Amino acid sequence: MQITIHKSNQLKAIAILMMLCLHLFNRDYNGLFTPLFFVGKQPLTYYVSLFSDACVPIFAFISGFGLYYKYKQDKEFYGLSIKHRIKKIYINYWIIVVLFAVVLGWVLGKEGYPGSFLKFILNFLALDNSYNGAWWFLTIYLLFVISSRFWFSLLDRLNPIFYVGILLVLYCIAFYFRIYKTNVFDYAILQWLHRYMALYFCTLFQFMLGAMALEYQWAEKIRPLFHKIHFNNFLGLGLIILLIVFHGIIPNFIIAPFTGLAFILIYVYLKTPIIVDRFLAFLNPHSTNMWLIHMFFYLIYFPKLIYGFKYPILIFSVLVSMCIFSSYIVNIIQNKIHKWL
Repeated sequence: MQITIHKSNQLKAIAILMMLCLHLFNRDYNGLFTPLFFVGKQPLTYYVSLFSDACVPIFAFISGFGLYYKYKQDKEFYGLSIKHRIKKIYINYWIIVVLFAVVLGWVLGKEGYPGSFLKFILNFLALDNSYNGAWWFLTIYLLFVISSRFWFSLLDRLNPIFYVGILLVLYCIAFYFRIYKTNVFDYAILQWLHRYMALYFCTLFQFMLGAMALEYQWAEKIRPLFHKIHFNNFLGLGLIILLIVFHGIIPNFIIAPFTGLAFILIYVYLKTPIIVDRFLAFLNPHSTNMWLIHMFFYLIYFPKLIYGFKYPILIFSVLVSMCIFSSYIVNIIQNKIHKWL
């Protein structure tokens, strides 16, 4: 694999950290937190959190890359691999639903948690994300897993430029219906279909870019350019800063797939310090849980506690710590369930 397992795991952990940064700080800071550094009239956190909207494109890219690798390894048994993956995802997800949406909601007396039986069932099946707004991508990811064989088979047959063009057109149409044309239907089921179709095709472009990166060895083709440069890290970090500046100039998140792809292709050639490698390796087993849990802490149950730490670095560190601690509990329960099964 041109993008190694080591690097893909690091990118997954980075994407989750970017998600936390996006959700915490991409908002008006007045009365909420105290930025220490400003670039012009905006705090530095604004630009970093704006760039962090690449978190979903990065996660989708890595997902497409990993699933296509398994598809290429053994197409005959890919269906069994999909079933196993879905079962594992749901078990992990159900533990979090019960612990955080049902038990913790009941203990804290939070209105709407767990709420009605219908609300619980829809969330339990990942058909709705009314318990936690960050769960929308879980539904989309499950749909990708289920439909991936179809999209991968097209990759085996179609001209890559033509295929990218189709996916890009679908992305632009879906983005329009996701952001600018949201109220099309009056019936709830049609509204649900509209929303999730828009989210699905908005994210499919990035998912398939990951598969294409593996199929056409994008990283290998870029490698010679980096080998000619003696100061790879300085160049890479400089390019990442330029990406942040570029997104600051064009804040519309329609460009997130492209800044995300650029970040990935730069990051795979960075020589990260050992302490960074160890930290990301430590985060990796917790990354999915952090994604599914973090919103309960900073938005639903304990926003005053989280933002009460006042400064961005402290707010971010506390949220990460709370998510990791919770993840250990989820993983312990999950391991016991898997042994029992």
